[in-house]
Amino acid sequence: MTVLVTGATGHTGRHVVAGLRAAGVHTRVLVRDKAKAPDGVDVVQGDITDTAEAAEGVEAAYLLWPFATADGVEKALKPLAGRKIVYLSAMSAEHGGVWGGVEAAVRRVTGDWTFLRVTGLATNALAWAEQARTGVVRAPHGQAKRSVVHERDVADVAVKALTEDHKGQSYLVTGPESVAQAEQARLIGDALGRPVRWEGQPPEEAKAQMSAYLGAEFAAGAVDYWASLVEHPEPVSPDVARVTGHPARPFAEWAREHFS
Repeated sequence: MTVLVTGATGHTGRHVVAGLRAAGVHTRVLVRDKAKAPDGVDVVQGDITDTAEAAEGVEAAYLLWPFATADGVEKALKPLAGRKIVYLSAMSAEHGGVWGGVEAAVRRVTGDWTFLRVTGLATNALAWAEQARTGVVRAPHGQAKRSVVHERDVADVAVKALTEDHKGQSYLVTGPESVAQAEQARLIGDALGRPVRWEGQPPEEAKAQMSAYLGAEFAAGAVDYWASLVEHPEPVSPDVARVTGHPARPFAEWAREHFS
C-alpha cells in the first residue's frame, strides 16, 4: 500500500513518516518545501488545499488541517474520496468548530475514517521556551490541569490506524495524567537543570496579547478554557495504550527530550 502523509515536516507528521517507514510502508508526503521533506519517501510539492496530485494511487492518508476554519476542506478531500483517512482532530470536535467541521467533511467522502481527538499537544509548551530559559514563565491559570500528549504517541496511534483496521473509530488521545501548567513549567526547569517558576498573568492581559497572532475570538476561548481546567481537569484516556500496546509517555519525558 501507499500512504500519503500531510504535514510531514510538522511535530506529528515527521513521526508518522518515521513510523510508516519502520513498518515497511511505502510513503508519500505532500510538502510546500521539497528541501525539508524526509528522506526515503515520495515527495509531492504543493499545499493541503490541493491534494489531486499527491492523492493519486494512495490507499490511505494522514490528514492535518492547519487552518482556523474548515473552509476549503471539501475541495482538499475530494481526491481522497473512498480512501482511508486518519485525521488529527481535537477533543472539542464533538462541539463543532473547525475540527467538527473537518470531521463531518471526512465522513462525507469516505466511510473508512479514524479520528485522533487530542486534548492538546505537549509541543504547545515550546511557546514557553524563551521564558523558561530566563527562569520565569508568565501566563494565566497556572493550576489548569492538562492531559497533553507527546507527539510521538499521536504518531504511534496514527500509524496503527493507517496500517490496521480502525474504521469508524474516534480515539481520545491524551497523556497519562493531567498536569497543571505551573507543574509543566517546573518539569521543563528540571530538564533544563535550573529552576523555572510560574508567574500568573492577568487573564485579560493574556487575551489581549494572544489576540495579536491568534485573533480575539480564539484567544478569549483559549484563556477561558484554561480557567475551566482549574476545577475540571482535562480527561485522561487509555486509548494510546489500548491502540499501541505501550503506555502514553509522560510530560516529564517530553520535557527531557526537548529541553535537555
